[in-house]
Amino acid sequence: MAKARTTPKASAKVVCQYCGKHLTKAGSQAATAGHLCSKLAANGYTAAKLAQHRLAQTVTTIPAGYIKLAQLHKIVQANKAKIAGLNIAKMVKVIGGDRALSTPAHAICKPVYASNGHRWVNPWLATQAGLQAIATGNFAKAPTTAASSQG
Repeated sequence: MAKARTTPKASAKVVCQYCGKHLTKAGSQAATAGHLCSKLAANGYTAAKLAQHRLAQTVTTIPAGYIKLAQLHKIVQANKAKIAGLNIAKMVKVIGGDRALSTPAHAICKPVYASNGHRWVNPWLATQAGLQAIATGNFAKAPTTAASSQG
């Protein structure tokens, strides 16, 4: 037997005025903005400001060796039972939060955006030392090489 829906399914396809993602909840569609984008707008971020921020972080060439943030996400998920304190929330926080609107915990944590919107991060973050640093917030042993630059 099918589970009853608690949120009414929206009929028309509506996209967020800030980020362009498809909105599925009726309340978000009525506001033409998702929950996070609505919060950002309340804090003074306009669609133009967010687009400018993203453009500033977009690179034409991904630095050699960088991995997609989605890959790091999977690695964190696979290791969170083995490393105390490791979780996705801490991973997001060290890269500067959602959309990297905050300062990253360390230069090596700064993500770069590809023109297709994918985020890429330094591969050191996926090593045992990197995962431990994400879990503890201590990046004292992080490398300070040019590998963390924005190519």
